[in-house]
Amino acid sequence: MKKNQRGSSIILFILIVLILIVAYIIYDLYVNNDENSIDYAKYYHENVENTENEAKGYYYNQLEEPSKIMYTSILANLDLLKNGNEKILFPSELEKSIKETGNEEENYFQSAWDALSLDNLELFYIDTNKLSLSTKKMTLLAYKSSEYTLEPREEATYYSESFTNRDQIEDALNKINNIADDIISNASGTVYDKVKYVHDWIVDNISYDTTNNGKNKDNIYGTFVDKSVVCEGYAEAFKYLLDKLNIPCILVYGTGFDNTGNSEAHAWNYVKMPDNKWYAVDVTWDDPIYVGMPSAFQLNTRKYENFLKGSEDFLKTHVEDGDVSGTGQKFKYPELSKIDYK
Repeated sequence: MKKNQRGSSIILFILIVLILIVAYIIYDLYVNNDENSIDYAKYYHENVENTENEAKGYYYNQLEEPSKIMYTSILANLDLLKNGNEKILFPSELEKSIKETGNEEENYFQSAWDALSLDNLELFYIDTNKLSLSTKKMTLLAYKSSEYTLEPREEATYYSESFTNRDQIEDALNKINNIADDIISNASGTVYDKVKYVHDWIVDNISYDTTNNGKNKDNIYGTFVDKSVVCEGYAEAFKYLLDKLNIPCILVYGTGFDNTGNSEAHAWNYVKMPDNKWYAVDVTWDDPIYVGMPSAFQLNTRKYENFLKGSEDFLKTHVEDGDVSGTGQKFKYPELSKIDYK
């Protein structure tokens, strides 16, 4: 009888130890990850919300919770992305949030990346087609969970074709930052004066890429370093410089129409001025040597036909489209002032 009691005690002891081990594993996998997620939220608060530029997180604020978690997790790990092949493990609260909302993981990721790219313009060295959201299913006793990781799809890296290593990325970012700082060092006067100065610098120094060969024709590297881009490069450069000047500015996507009804996919900007109203700026169409622009808008001198415009005039030739990549995430753009800025 005593032997049976001793055997039962040993078995009970082993069960208790196993339970404690399992509890520790669960705690380590899920609770500790939650602590990391608090750091992501803190990072976003300190680097985006707690800034003078209210438009810096404009698109982030429209995301559902799972996409917000992905956005902030990537944002907090931007330095790792420069290596081109780093994996970013999302916190466990992402799984909880996805279960609550019930949408597809890939849609959440695409929406998060769209918003991140619209709010932050220094991700030009990444080819999103080479990124993948990996889902790892885990079962521990009766407990099932999913672990989400951002990683290279199939290629060795997720660099765009223009870059192959971290040193190149750092050099490109430094070049852009130095050029941009030099530009805004000459911006002075009122908010209007600064916005006009940035507009004029881009029009005077950047040419429209008509070759379709430019590797960076749609980003800030192409604008500031190559000085030859399409509309997206114009618009991104405009926002990048106004971000540095703490003037609220966002990217806008849609379709541009000429007076004959011809159309093209297009990008432009909205700027919030001191009267607390938003106005449209299309730097591309204000470039007098923009070959791809509808002929009705072309002149031989610097133009302001698309500078700080209200909706009554501007939206006759520009139609907004908030579904940036066809995921169903409809980003909303701010309501424009009806009349032009005065």
